[in-house]
Amino acid sequence: MLNGKLTRIRPLEIDDLDTLYEWYNDHDFSYWISGNWPLATLLRREDLESKLFEEDTNRYAITDLQGSLIGTIGFDQVNIPARSARIYIGIGLQDYWGKGYGTDALTAFIRYLFGQWNFRRLTAETWVNNTRALSCYERLGFIAEGRLREAYYVEGQYYDAIILGLLKKDYAEVVRL
Repeated sequence: MLNGKLTRIRPLEIDDLDTLYEWYNDHDFSYWISGNWPLATLLRREDLESKLFEEDTNRYAITDLQGSLIGTIGFDQVNIPARSARIYIGIGLQDYWGKGYGTDALTAFIRYLFGQWNFRRLTAETWVNNTRALSCYERLGFIAEGRLREAYYVEGQYYDAIILGLLKKDYAEVVRL
């Protein structure tokens, strides 16, 4: 378990599945995460379970300090020779949006990935209108490195994706490792 000042990060549990399924069917959550809604109705509940628990996944639960599930965080696209990975996060409970919980969880998780996994580079991606996520990543030292034109289709319009990168040496200057 990883501890932040506001959050804890733990492995996902099968008991989390019902909550996660609700979030993926929630318009606002799916909209900000992927620009798509309803995302989960494209997947059966069993498919979501397979995606989260049966595949080789590095997705974890974010809880508040009282243990309530508030989001998920994880990494994928691992490149061992380059010591890099892509990081992602989603806060499912709107009561926790804009209050520092995502930043707190990312801080603990990035410290873990740079320390325990010895990654030297992390990337993140979101769509251009997700300014809350962009601000969070930038506060932690991520730099916008690229733009994928019209990569997200959101409610009838195409939007660009923003690719952000963070090097371990740059992160050490922003948040003490």
